[in-house]
Amino acid sequence: MLQGTEHPLAPAHRFWGFFQPAYSHDTSDDLSGLTAGFTANNGERLAITTIPPEFDKDSQLHLRRARFGVRGIFTGDLRNSFTSKMNYFTFFEVAPNLMTYDSFGKRKRAIALDHLSITFNHIKGARIRTGLFKTPGPEETFQGVHTLDYIELTDFAAREVIERFVTGAAQPAASPSSVTLGTPVNTAYGINAVRDWGIQIFDSFKKDDWEMAYAAMLGRGEAIQDTDSADNKLDRYLYASAEYDLLGGRGTGKNGLKFYGWHQSGKRRFSTDTAINEYDRTRFGIGAKFLGRPFQSKYKFRIGIELMQAEGMIFIAPTGGVARGNVGNGNLQIAAESGNRSSGSTLDFGFYPNSRWQFDIRMHRHQLLHETATNVNPGNERIFNEMTLGFNYHFSRKTRLTFNYIVKDVEAPAPYASTSGFPPPTVTGGITSNVNTIVNTVDDRVLLQLTWLI
Repeated sequence: MLQGTEHPLAPAHRFWGFFQPAYSHDTSDDLSGLTAGFTANNGERLAITTIPPEFDKDSQLHLRRARFGVRGIFTGDLRNSFTSKMNYFTFFEVAPNLMTYDSFGKRKRAIALDHLSITFNHIKGARIRTGLFKTPGPEETFQGVHTLDYIELTDFAAREVIERFVTGAAQPAASPSSVTLGTPVNTAYGINAVRDWGIQIFDSFKKDDWEMAYAAMLGRGEAIQDTDSADNKLDRYLYASAEYDLLGGRGTGKNGLKFYGWHQSGKRRFSTDTAINEYDRTRFGIGAKFLGRPFQSKYKFRIGIELMQAEGMIFIAPTGGVARGNVGNGNLQIAAESGNRSSGSTLDFGFYPNSRWQFDIRMHRHQLLHETATNVNPGNERIFNEMTLGFNYHFSRKTRLTFNYIVKDVEAPAPYASTSGFPPPTVTGGITSNVNTIVNTVDDRVLLQLTWLI
């Protein structure tokens, strides 16, 4: 709502933006002790233990985001009885990140389009927004990124909600090769950045102390910087929420008890697949969030929980786990069929002793490929556990410092199968052993970020 509409008292045109310089340090180990077909990656680092968008360093002082734009209403010669009920939103990104880079590749754009939309407020209860904007989804991706309590997204959101678009993909490890995935590549040509070009109907309604909101969107389901679409089928996005208003707070910090649900669905194909096979991609979730002062406490608290599910087009990692690595060319692995499922769960707590300080803890679990299609080896299941400890210090309403310490653990709970259709035990046994060595290199991560709004 806040990103697609303008407050009646807001300036007619508002230039705004934000910068997020940061320092990131990952304490994970380099890969070592790998054998057989994995030895070429000894001395390298897993992609998830490096700093994006280059994926080649374990420590870096970098500019995570630098975004600016203009939002407002139509004035002057552009204003008439029709346009007086319209507003616009433009936003651009110039920092070196996954919007200006090709995922796992090099910088592709000096400046990237972040938002470009017009909202029509002519129909009561059914505002219409067209252009490029955020898609309905998990709470952490649907909110403005400059308002987030944590520096990095959870693994489920970063891996399965943010989508990497490729012309062809590699099958998951120890699974039979498939020409239906096209020619594998080690670099994506773009991402969705939890945005899409499309049209959305949305609005919110007050009923006593409750506020209900909904959004229904049709989008391209393609990389947002790409001018061509792999097919003409549209993605569908749905969102609904009900929030009980509590006294205190405003904007994104408004106190309340909120329940919400979201759903995304679409079809994908790989452009180098000559048979033009299609794969379903589905993401959905439910959640609840409380922000306020319970039992007349003088302190403010935040409690959130979210359950998420992904089916089809499950992104795993570069082959061998290393970006542009030496094993399998580092080609990107995707479990494309509908029978492949992943789930994520997040529990979040926040404590606000005063207007300056807030202390945060988030526990997240991502069960990657806990169910697999018949042609995907079940040994590709992974469990990612994250506990993020952090604080925010608010110098002012426009400037804050965020510190996060992420305790990470990765498990490979299932050995690679050697049943019919999969490689023999002499092969799968070696893969299982190497994978266990690989996941044991993952360790903790430290991040510090300044957010400065202009």
